[in-house]
Amino acid sequence: MAGAELSSVQRFVLITLMIKGSAVPNTYLRNTAGISLSRPHRDDLRDRGFITVTEKPLVVELTEKGWGQAIEELSGSVPPRAGAAGGALYIALGFLRGLLDHLEVAPSELFTLRFAARDATLTQAQAEPPTSQLDVASAIREAYGTLAQSGELLPLSQLRTALKDQIDAALIRMNREPDVQIIPNSQQGDLTAEDRAAAVRIGNQDRHLISITS
Repeated sequence: MAGAELSSVQRFVLITLMIKGSAVPNTYLRNTAGISLSRPHRDDLRDRGFITVTEKPLVVELTEKGWGQAIEELSGSVPPRAGAAGGALYIALGFLRGLLDHLEVAPSELFTLRFAARDATLTQAQAEPPTSQLDVASAIREAYGTLAQSGELLPLSQLRTALKDQIDAALIRMNREPDVQIIPNSQQGDLTAEDRAAAVRIGNQDRHLISITS
């Protein structure tokens, strides 16, 4: 199955996990979302690097690669044999993608922030950011361009080491830009003490990885 086109069920799972923005029990997929994720399809998503799977109880979660694939579905075409519900879903996803682009809101921000936290962030953002914040944002982009290729996920710890400054305010502002994604590392066990110390708090989550697309 590896290398083949994703099935409708697999696409629906990725979309559901993206919208939930967190790990989801398989029972939620089956009983609430009405998605029956068979073991072969689940193993295929895991083998492609799109999800992590925790046993007993069975819980699935998007990886960074899975986030990228799920976000691509916002602009995707209706998969074969998706049915009427699937067709309506992809029409809604296309509308949502256009709305996000118009509002210059990153999908990762929409699906991972709590509404209360986002309201507070938007209220703060109504004022023009001070020049010092804009300077820090420019420094972040310059450091990223030195340390990583376009679109590559770079640990925030490396940015902090390179800049030697407090960058949280600029990162929070940049996360609202359409070409920037700052997301949690789903592999929590792989995080070092330095990774955890370097994380930026956005909403109610620590974010450890940044992607900037040229």
